[in-house]
Amino acid sequence: MKTNRSQFRLFLMLSIWSCMVSCRKDSPSANPPVEKLLQKVYKDGVLYLDIFYDDKYTIHRIDYYRNGEKFRQSNISLNESGRVKEVVSNFDHYTAIRALTYDGERKVLDETTSDFDDGRSSYFKRIWKYPAKNVIEDHVYFTEDSEDASYVYTFMFTETGNLERKEQKVASLPIQDSYEIYQYDTGLSYEHMIESNIPGYFESPVSKNQPLNAKVYKKSGELVSEIRYRNTYDKDGYLEVSLQQSDEWQEEYRFRYSLKDSKNN
Repeated sequence: MKTNRSQFRLFLMLSIWSCMVSCRKDSPSANPPVEKLLQKVYKDGVLYLDIFYDDKYTIHRIDYYRNGEKFRQSNISLNESGRVKEVVSNFDHYTAIRALTYDGERKVLDETTSDFDDGRSSYFKRIWKYPAKNVIEDHVYFTEDSEDASYVYTFMFTETGNLERKEQKVASLPIQDSYEIYQYDTGLSYEHMIESNIPGYFESPVSKNQPLNAKVYKKSGELVSEIRYRNTYDKDGYLEVSLQQSDEWQEEYRFRYSLKDSKNN
């Protein structure tokens, strides 16, 4: 009897151990995080952004929609470091070409030339400076030979990669000088998903996490406006809905993803 009991206990212990190992393998916490590609963004229920990837899962084209109608197609070229080198955007009546220049990994020059169907053309550039750690200055010029920037934006980031404060200086109208401050959620922002895939694409620096609150102040400190973000996430932690509200308006953004091993669009 003792032998049978010992054998039974051994069998029971082995069964429990086997079950524990099996359960541990099937546990979601033991699996790597699900990798998803942002495919489409809907604004107030209507298509807003349509994103296209190549066979290496790199974004090579973004289509923009206004009121459900496509008004811009941007084709993206990368340099040898995988950063955005050129963006060719086709609009209804003109084509805009952005050319970017880098110093190492830092964007230092962003030039846009637009050629219109009626023969007109325009030029616009941004010069990026990095005066201190986690500080970026964006100097905006509307003519090629201008010595003074029309606008200067100063972006101050936290160590975690979120924009903490943005200052605006307007050369011709100092009364319009202002600053913005932000609070953040824990989930990733959809701008960060795009920017981390093709660094350099956005004209302004973007934050890693999704905002919770953005407040704009006059230079004097008077509050001008406030935007509140109400974010929901899917079961894998990806941003699913962002409801953006102020005292005057409300916008809802919804996001659609695909798995990396599925076909694009």
